[in-house]
Amino acid sequence: MNPTANRSLIVSCLLFAVTLVACPFLQNVSTAESAIATKVLEVLPPNAKTTDRRVTDIKTLRTPQDFKAPNSFDEWKNRKEQLREKILVATGLWPMPEIGDLHAEVYEKKEHEDYTVEKVLLRTYPGYYATGNLYRPVQKGDEIKQYPGLLLPHGHWEKGRLEDSNRASVPRRAVTFAKQGYVAFTYDMVGYADNRELLPHDVGGGRESLWGITPPNIQTLTSLRALDFIQSLEDVDPERIGVTGASGGGTQTFFLYGIDDRVKVAAPVNMISSTMQGGCVCENAPGLRIDTNNMEIGALMAPRPLLMVSASGDWTRLTPEKEFPAVRSVYWLYGVPQRVEEHQQDMGHNYNIVSRNWVYDHFRRFFYPNRPPQDFVEDPNLVIDATEDLKVFSRREKPSDVLEPEALFASLRKSFEEQLWKTLQSGVENFEDTYGEAYRMTLAVSEPDPKAISTDKMEKVQVAGQEVEKFLLKDSKTGQVLPANLWMPDATTGVKTNPTLMVNEKGKAALVTASGTLSASLESALKAGSPVLSIDVLATGEFLKDASSTTRDKKVDQFPTYNLMDTECRIQDVLLGETYLRERFGKPADMVGSGEAGAWVLLAHGLAKSSHSTKADLSGLDFTGDKAFLKELFIPNLRRYGDFVTSIVLGRDRPVSITGVSDESMSQRLAKAEDSVK
Repeated sequence: MNPTANRSLIVSCLLFAVTLVACPFLQNVSTAESAIATKVLEVLPPNAKTTDRRVTDIKTLRTPQDFKAPNSFDEWKNRKEQLREKILVATGLWPMPEIGDLHAEVYEKKEHEDYTVEKVLLRTYPGYYATGNLYRPVQKGDEIKQYPGLLLPHGHWEKGRLEDSNRASVPRRAVTFAKQGYVAFTYDMVGYADNRELLPHDVGGGRESLWGITPPNIQTLTSLRALDFIQSLEDVDPERIGVTGASGGGTQTFFLYGIDDRVKVAAPVNMISSTMQGGCVCENAPGLRIDTNNMEIGALMAPRPLLMVSASGDWTRLTPEKEFPAVRSVYWLYGVPQRVEEHQQDMGHNYNIVSRNWVYDHFRRFFYPNRPPQDFVEDPNLVIDATEDLKVFSRREKPSDVLEPEALFASLRKSFEEQLWKTLQSGVENFEDTYGEAYRMTLAVSEPDPKAISTDKMEKVQVAGQEVEKFLLKDSKTGQVLPANLWMPDATTGVKTNPTLMVNEKGKAALVTASGTLSASLESALKAGSPVLSIDVLATGEFLKDASSTTRDKKVDQFPTYNLMDTECRIQDVLLGETYLRERFGKPADMVGSGEAGAWVLLAHGLAKSSHSTKADLSGLDFTGDKAFLKELFIPNLRRYGDFVTSIVLGRDRPVSITGVSDESMSQRLAKAEDSVK
């Protein structure tokens, strides 16, 4: 369509709009003309399929993964620290929750000829306990002998830590270790075995995940607390600590050694894989594997001794040829490739006696190198205690301070919010190092590299006397492809001030009114000499021509672990638009949004380092009971890491205006954040 035709069309639309009040019967005609006018601003043809990679390239837990070997030792050291922080942030443990002093009840000792078994209640969070059994060698003589301490997390076996089958036996593993000279602690995954009486395995719902209260959070904190516990025992050498588990217990194993160097020897069994990253919610912390995988996480053990046990009949079948060489490449950087080994069994998914014997020998070589290998083989006729004798609550009630799930969640939300403000009161620099880093890592988006930005399908049109460029705005690194309109001030006004990015939850078309005229905010900015960019962020505007853009987060299990949520993508789009304007006009952009889009620009504020200012109108959003964060702005861990508060602190060097907050509690919270950085 040529410019002359465009001008005629818009004039016609405006004439219809003027007569609407006097001639109501013309309203339907006017609406039709307005729709035609809006079409002028569209970039894509009808029924167009988006090429945005965030829609077309959805990752799943079974997406094949590759390992990018670091080029140098220094590169790996930096990456290792990033991954450590990433695990802690994804599991809601950065900063570490305020959980109080170590508290454990060890009771009902049962003695055997050469080992003992006790029951353990280990307080993890105030109001919640880990449940398990402690296996120890029998002490001989008056002097307390210290032994290596082992943590034995379990996988998704039906009976959890009490599983005793040919496929896997946690009690036999623990008894054998104790008989060999280790203090071994077996503990339940959340919601398994005895722990079923405290919490379900899929603990929490949408609201709890906003606050980082997820199965990976509770299980990883439990492993850290278990490490504290076993190190505190007088018969344990705190410098000789190991961990081994299979399947989901393997995930717990590499999560723990990835964040804590107190683990000296490890053996994750049937879990480090390039083809399957973990099938349960407890293995899939939100955001964890957006840019990493279990091979890289598994390599965090380097240079400490590591055994990778695999099976030909499960997702670790490629270990000898793919995962093991990948992990070993990191050990080569340390000059100790011999410290990582692998064994594969021609068997299905397991932690059977063959696999266990490989693991016993692995720990022997580093904890008992002078003892003969034959001392570290499991007795196939081993007799273990009855399941009922191992249950923590078989002869006693739950501790009196145990909280019911909803009360526990409320207590944790309150504790996390208090920790946020306490950290901010300690100084903005300290706050930025902790919550700021967690916020950036949680959103997992940033201002784009200008070299990656390009435009496509550029066309100039005239709308209501204003020149408009319509085009696709792209980022080659992230795969973003956004329909965009750039409104230019008329020739007599010219460009006089900073460019403006205007974002609307309904897309760029919302800047044109129902009668075909310019919105008041757009008209005002253009009259002031500000070029205005309006974009269709993900799943708005022209994205809706492709229905798949609105269902991307419903396609796969554990979606948030491997992909950006819609709100994160929209923040990413805001950052792309803001950066494009800066590069195009040589001046930082003002970011403006209202309603849902007001929240997007406010969340982007702390990340948009090169922007000029932010105006966020949050009208229409209900923040009571986290409703808006659940419905319109869902990002797991967002509330745990301060949401708007952290963004305000990160963007403290730039003006921010926040209006339209109807919830008094949120209004006071935002005012407090703004006051803290004045």
